[in-house]
Amino acid sequence: MDSHVFRYLVRSRALALGIFALALTDITHAQVVVNAPVAPDAIYVGRIGNHPGISVIDLNGFGQSTGNPTFDPTFQSIAEGDSNFPNNPNVRFQGSFLGLVPGTSTLDGGSAGVFTLTLSSQLDPILLGSPDLLSVGDMMLGAPLDLVYNNGPAPFGCLSGGGSLCTSDSRHIVDVSFNGAHGLQPTPLGGQSLQVVVGQGNPISFAPSPNPPSVTSYPSCFSPLLNHLEPISILASYLSNLLDPGDPFGDPLSGVPPSGLLAKEQNAFFVGPSFDQATLAACEPYQIRQQIGHFVYVIDRTAHEIVVLNSNTFTVIARIHQDDPTELAMSPNLTLLAVTNRSLDKVSFIDIDPRSATFHQVVQETPVGHLPRGIAWDPGNEDIFVCNEGGNSVSIISNPSLQVRKTLSTNLTAPFAVAMTQRVPTWGTARFVYYAYILDRSGRVSLFESGPNTVSGWGFDDIIGQTDPVFTNATAMQPDPIARTSGVWITHEGQLDSSGHPTGLGGGAVTNLVLYTAIPGIMPLGFPAPTPNLRGVEFKFQRSIGSDQLTGLPLDLAFDDQVNLGALSNYTTPFSPGVAAQINGKSTVRNIPGVGIRPTNWAHYMFVTVKDRVSGGPKAIDVLDLATGLRVDVNRFHPGTQSIPARGASVVMDYFRQ
Repeated sequence: MDSHVFRYLVRSRALALGIFALALTDITHAQVVVNAPVAPDAIYVGRIGNHPGISVIDLNGFGQSTGNPTFDPTFQSIAEGDSNFPNNPNVRFQGSFLGLVPGTSTLDGGSAGVFTLTLSSQLDPILLGSPDLLSVGDMMLGAPLDLVYNNGPAPFGCLSGGGSLCTSDSRHIVDVSFNGAHGLQPTPLGGQSLQVVVGQGNPISFAPSPNPPSVTSYPSCFSPLLNHLEPISILASYLSNLLDPGDPFGDPLSGVPPSGLLAKEQNAFFVGPSFDQATLAACEPYQIRQQIGHFVYVIDRTAHEIVVLNSNTFTVIARIHQDDPTELAMSPNLTLLAVTNRSLDKVSFIDIDPRSATFHQVVQETPVGHLPRGIAWDPGNEDIFVCNEGGNSVSIISNPSLQVRKTLSTNLTAPFAVAMTQRVPTWGTARFVYYAYILDRSGRVSLFESGPNTVSGWGFDDIIGQTDPVFTNATAMQPDPIARTSGVWITHEGQLDSSGHPTGLGGGAVTNLVLYTAIPGIMPLGFPAPTPNLRGVEFKFQRSIGSDQLTGLPLDLAFDDQVNLGALSNYTTPFSPGVAAQINGKSTVRNIPGVGIRPTNWAHYMFVTVKDRVSGGPKAIDVLDLATGLRVDVNRFHPGTQSIPARGASVVMDYFRQ
């Protein structure tokens, strides 16, 4: 056996025994501790009402998070709420080699399974609430935390009390290849790399293994405090990863525990750092290190703040004052966060680049129309759209100037939400324009087509068409993550048929609106240019999921990120300013050489917060299968098709939320 591997196994085994034989001396049971799974295996839930706060839906189900440690050591039975971590086959069958042992307290009890809400050490599903958060509005995930908080050598990693040469940025080498289906994998020996990136943070395409690793009483660094084990080391790759996509539910009524991941393709690999060595050259390259997770940006409108959180521990990192923050948009390069300030008719731009000298400072304030609300950043990084609900208009802010370049006002009635899709040179409509969908209070969607609208141009840079006012009492809109052509999902009341006509079925609905054309390709405007029109593009109502599936009136929606291409560079065109993000960018498509354009996020599930049809209060989260449109049963301990109970759940957020 290789000496490095042997030292790793000895060290891991000793740590594991020490962790669970000794008390966690740096944490008392009086403190609330959170160790939550992180993206791409997490959906973030904003809860309102009497007990506002944030919860996390666990999509991994096999991590050693905070939670209830109870389980049947004979593996003959399984009870609701018991720990699922011991059912992780890497724990059950080779835990002694990997340093993984079942938890003994609520600090390391582990996940209760897929689609459950992660619990704190006090077994509370609200991981952060009052007084740290007085209200919860829009949320966004930003850069990986390890760009700032890691246990690499000083001065850029661990400042005091530890540190490891083997977690240096220079050994943080994200080397990925296409897995042949829809996602990415660490490039195997002799394989063809799609991209190699050094020192740019943990990739969103991979989940740590386990997700999350356990809290430990032996912090690897005291400043910043990193009191979690590293993800399973790259040195353990000689062992097979037994936790594959498979059966995430089991058959609890028959005593059969879960045995496989919910993710349709493997997204968790043994790629953590190796045990510390005397020289950097002796350290193996790795792909995921502590601190796992991302910067979370949450609007607390009551406190007039953007609260910045750690998505793994839910500790507060920063508070950024805003006069009246309403909604958020993030640049696809993860450099700026745009915030609408409703009562002041302005948009603030906050620097969110962890390596910038003005990190978490307001760097620009741009006046817009009256009572701005919804906002979206073009995934090609060209423009930012702002819905001025009180002014019946939309302000288009140009990037990189961050100044309003145009105002739209044609037939808009209190626009409040906007979604934008990628410029399409060769797929979908192939018109080489981007589209913006503007949703207003009349129930209409207006379609904006980008330019260029010059003499030799081919796009109107204007609103080109509208749907009939069919989206009654609409609440939210997000781009369709997997549509080959451009499209959106909209939450509203009243189910629609394939022509967009009301079916007469009451209750709430989630409708997929996409674009279709029988005449794809660039269409020059000519001179003089005609009045803006659809030019053969049609609205198509692809699917409307109504009250036969939804358990209430829909409020917001999100999608899972478990299979994604985010570890590749952002997709750009000659119209995209600046340099594309090498990794973790939020463009909605990626270009795979030899394969072509693919959706960045190959989502399988939609998460919809719903409110009670009678009381009007938020009550649960429905999970829908995107392939079938059917509601997923998230709890096999009870008969029927269950939803995730979450009173007050209003906002749901995934990594690629717009």
